[in-house]
Amino acid sequence: MRKTTFFLLAGYLCFTACSSDNIKTLHPESEPTDSISQPALEGYASPNGILILNGGARMLENGSLSYIAPDGTVETNVYKKVNGTELGNQADALYRHGNKLYILCDDYLNLDEVPQGDGLLIIADAETMRKEKAYPREMMTFARPEGCLQENERLEVEANLSNIIVLDEHNVFITDAQAAYRFDSTTDELHLIEGSYALGNQGVTIESIISPNGMMAIDGHIYAGAGGFWSETKLVEFSKDSNQINRTLALGKGNLISGLCLLDDGTLIAATYTRGNNVTYLYYIDLESWDIAKETEIRTTISPDYFNTASSSIFSYKNNIYFPESETRISRLSADNGKIEPYIDIRKDAPNANGFDCMTIDAQNGKLYISTHSECFENVIPQSNVLIYDLNSDSPQATRCISDITHYATGIYPM
Repeated sequence: MRKTTFFLLAGYLCFTACSSDNIKTLHPESEPTDSISQPALEGYASPNGILILNGGARMLENGSLSYIAPDGTVETNVYKKVNGTELGNQADALYRHGNKLYILCDDYLNLDEVPQGDGLLIIADAETMRKEKAYPREMMTFARPEGCLQENERLEVEANLSNIIVLDEHNVFITDAQAAYRFDSTTDELHLIEGSYALGNQGVTIESIISPNGMMAIDGHIYAGAGGFWSETKLVEFSKDSNQINRTLALGKGNLISGLCLLDDGTLIAATYTRGNNVTYLYYIDLESWDIAKETEIRTTISPDYFNTASSSIFSYKNNIYFPESETRISRLSADNGKIEPYIDIRKDAPNANGFDCMTIDAQNGKLYISTHSECFENVIPQSNVLIYDLNSDSPQATRCISDITHYATGIYPM
């Protein structure tokens, strides 16, 4: 089920790279003035705990949350158990900021067989999972932009929601197939971000140029790739309290975004590709000087096409780059010799796996988390596995395989 073909009973594949409170800091010795000084959290936000967001087989069920406690105990349907209600239909992304969880759902289908969920955007206490605010789809509207037919008409956000990043309660950034938005949860105002879209079909449609793949927050700003039919490939920066793109950096080669990742020294890597061309371009970007420090070309296509979430398709640990080589294999670009090495075949550890749901690397401890599925249809609940690998070992071995706690997971979030 590709999200662009919502009403086809076809399989969807997804691959998500996210971390809890995914705000990275380039200069940890000098904490940013806008960062939050946080005590260690407890409960579902305890360090070394893992939250897994399940998109769900959307014709049969809503989204849900699973939890792996620091002691390894597993709990499913966490949100429903705590609140007595369910997440919205097709859960897309989650973000922890401080002691709050922000959960994004399409919340588009209203099926007689599926209970009504709590909405499109849900804010919950990160420690207890108790719901604090919930916004149904009809509340998330914005004015058509200037130059569009029927200017200022109120529109709902798209049914194809993709990513969410939170800088503070006034700056909740959301992406979908139309554009990027800034939502203020204190005033309930949703702002369309200028520069994040193009007007197509003579002003009838709003088409996003922002790729949600690998969006990340660094030092109080948000970075995303952009490009495609309407725009050349580039890196864009969003800032607090602004409804415009703050600055852009042209990338040049490749017309689609593979993803973003951050190296240990604070260098941001943006990867691009062209569909049908067996090559990927890696741009090493110095964010302080806003320059491309290095550009390399590798002879393989690193594409998010295997997957269907707001994921990056590149991940970094100790400056090695990990990426999907096929529907069931992970490869690594070595930082030592620059060569591509086959790294993990998930079928060796999960023989029933026929594809990825999602993946993330916890750079704090070198753990790689992968969710798999046996089949992928919106009206089928598949067999699934969560595989955990230790990237610090000489050869990757699954340290744990947990069966059937995910239903088309859209994100794995180390706390």
